[in-house]
Amino acid sequence: MPSKAFALIAGIIRAGRENAPTDRESERRQSAGQAAMYQRVAGVRDEPAAALRDGSYLMTPQDSRDDLVVLYIHGGGFVSGAAGTCRSTGAHLALGTRARVVLPEYRLAPEEPYPAALDDCEAAFEYAASLAPHVVVAGESAGANLAAALLLRRAAIGDPRAIAGVLYSGVFDQREERYREGSWVDRAETDLALGGADGSMSALYLAGHRADDPFVSPVVADLGNLPPLFVQVSGAERLLDDSLDIATRAARAGVHVELEVRPKMFHGWQLAAGFLPEATEAVERTAAFVNRVAEGRVVDGAALLGGPASLDEVHGAGVEAP
Repeated sequence: MPSKAFALIAGIIRAGRENAPTDRESERRQSAGQAAMYQRVAGVRDEPAAALRDGSYLMTPQDSRDDLVVLYIHGGGFVSGAAGTCRSTGAHLALGTRARVVLPEYRLAPEEPYPAALDDCEAAFEYAASLAPHVVVAGESAGANLAAALLLRRAAIGDPRAIAGVLYSGVFDQREERYREGSWVDRAETDLALGGADGSMSALYLAGHRADDPFVSPVVADLGNLPPLFVQVSGAERLLDDSLDIATRAARAGVHVELEVRPKMFHGWQLAAGFLPEATEAVERTAAFVNRVAEGRVVDGAALLGGPASLDEVHGAGVEAP
């Protein structure tokens, strides 16, 4: 059963529908206001990432590790959102993994349509990779789309630095028919955040670019070379099918996939980590996945770290071979 905090936030979301922004600039100001409400998390240093676009952040935990960094990409339907709204999630990821977390800003549509946002995220990846040799690429909603597309770009050139992906409630299919069927239709009444949304944000982002391009609709891509994926989505949201589809297709392609479907949650509930128990737990489970990948405890086609490497070592340990 959802927590009391969930009931409180759900009530705020429902009430907010009556005063929802009616234009893009108001929506962006609302995102900036939400970002300004962030309260620092003990044990995590929060500072601007000066090497990236204005509004980007670097979250650094105490005793941070030097082998791993997380790049977390914010959502907002490609037309709004702000890196600052993800600082609570980033801080809790930093605490759970002891890794620095980069929160990049990127150019928004319709002023800067595809591929501007993806190009900015790729530049942010290079910055993250300058901090540590291994990068986990994460994001929520439109940010999860950009994270998946970035992983596909990295996989296309065989970049070993991208070692895992974390995809929260992503937009993975921007083809027109996607907005006329499946969970986008039958979850309209239960989706607290996206119940009144339509496909216009995708149209603004694409600006005439074809929607079946794998870098804008990753579900149609060859996913076989992706690193391990951790996918979370709510069973009550309109983007449920997007996550189910990409998880299924990636698994069929031979990718290690961990999929979690949470009932009743609102879209992007992980952003409330530190206040909403369900969000804090979701981020803790994400951190556990990241740690397993970093420690070589996720089967992804490579040898796991630890344990005997040969039968000679088995015999040397006094264990009889079968």
